[in-house]
Amino acid sequence: MRIDNLSHAILFSSEEGSGALPQALSLAGYILCSDKKEDGSACGTCPSCRKTKNAVHPDLHFIVPVNRSAGISAARQPVTDDFLDLWRSSYLENPDITEQEWYKKLEIENKQGAISAAEAGNILRKLQFRSFEGGARVIIIWLPERMHPAAANKLLKILEEPSPGTYFLLVSHRPDQLLPTIRSRCMLVQVPTKERRPLPREAYQSLEKLLDLCFSGKPSGVMDWAEEMAILGRESQKAFMASALLILRQYYMVFLGLPSLAFLDAASLATASRYASRMSETFFRRIYDRLNTATGQLERNVNGKALFCSLAFDFFLSLQR
Repeated sequence: MRIDNLSHAILFSSEEGSGALPQALSLAGYILCSDKKEDGSACGTCPSCRKTKNAVHPDLHFIVPVNRSAGISAARQPVTDDFLDLWRSSYLENPDITEQEWYKKLEIENKQGAISAAEAGNILRKLQFRSFEGGARVIIIWLPERMHPAAANKLLKILEEPSPGTYFLLVSHRPDQLLPTIRSRCMLVQVPTKERRPLPREAYQSLEKLLDLCFSGKPSGVMDWAEEMAILGRESQKAFMASALLILRQYYMVFLGLPSLAFLDAASLATASRYASRMSETFFRRIYDRLNTATGQLERNVNGKALFCSLAFDFFLSLQR
């Protein structure tokens, strides 16, 4: 894919320990790679890729929860840059570092870290200047749910008017605690727990049937699919929504040129590549939002036939080019 088709803000939603942070770093590597392969994927060997892998690329910025500790003046709020070397070494030592493990590194086990308004101001100042290497810039925000309200509002303004070539990658364990306006401006990517990789084959069948009907341009078949889904039990319908979100995340990783993050075997990867090649960033954004909305509607016991007919029609329209 072309990098200019990539959403400027992506929210990785995951449970702690699911590997979302290293996935965000891998995506950053793709964005910052200076010698992409013919298929659009990161080369993994150029100076930019090596610097990103070691978390030292000058155009890769981090925002993480911190708190005051020894050596930080009481006259100002602490920011990530005060602990950047410690953060880098901690990440490289354990890419799946947990929040409490980070606080232990900071020696603030009895306190909670936060992302202050000063942090958002710091990023705004950095964005006023050109990138160091003349290309894109990536800001990774780990645990954005720890943002102070003032910081969240400043971030929202940045997301509303993003600088060209600037990408925000948010890694959250509690996206429900973020401002709805921030969530709405991000492409949501749900990261499965390691126990759910890979999904069982039967989890793919209903979604693949719908996609095949959409790509073949058969609206009547799409409506037949919706009626089949409508007569399933509520738990089966909820299981479909959950699986569809995870499967589309796999397709999105393939779409981005990051197949290693799809966690698929060779046969499944070939299938994912076939589907992803016919999808777009707009499709992923629209359908992710639609599936999340539909999941909430199922919880409220809305009419199943109306819900799946509407969902199927959205799939159909989103895939017509």
